[in-house]
Amino acid sequence: MRLEFDVATRLTPDEIYDFFRTPAEWPRLFPAFGAVSVGDDGWFKVAMHRSPFPLVAKNTADEPGQRVAWDLRGFWKGDGEVRFEATAAGTRVTGHEEISLPHLLGLGGLLEKWAEPRFAAVWEGGWRRLRRMDPPS
Repeated sequence: MRLEFDVATRLTPDEIYDFFRTPAEWPRLFPAFGAVSVGDDGWFKVAMHRSPFPLVAKNTADEPGQRVAWDLRGFWKGDGEVRFEATAAGTRVTGHEEISLPHLLGLGGLLEKWAEPRFAAVWEGGWRRLRRMDPPS
């Protein structure tokens, strides 16, 4: 499954970057995430509410105030990226997350159909929280 997004906010690129610096920061923006533990070689385990399987993520690109990319391994495999573009009104955040699921006895397609709206809701929860932080115009 591939989720793409294009979000506008009045926050600065540096303020938004702080939420993506490492996977340890993700719960500050995304209410669907819980405790984070640091694993080996820069990998983080990010607990997901209502899921027995955490996200296991590691940043693969880090350009402060401009771009962050990551890989996922474990049960949830894939990658993602966010880009921050300064605008006259604040910042445009664009990017994607691509996630694949194990094909357990041929059920991978069904699992993806079940998981896609849930992952879309994770991102939307973060964007709602981000919009609430917008300074008054």
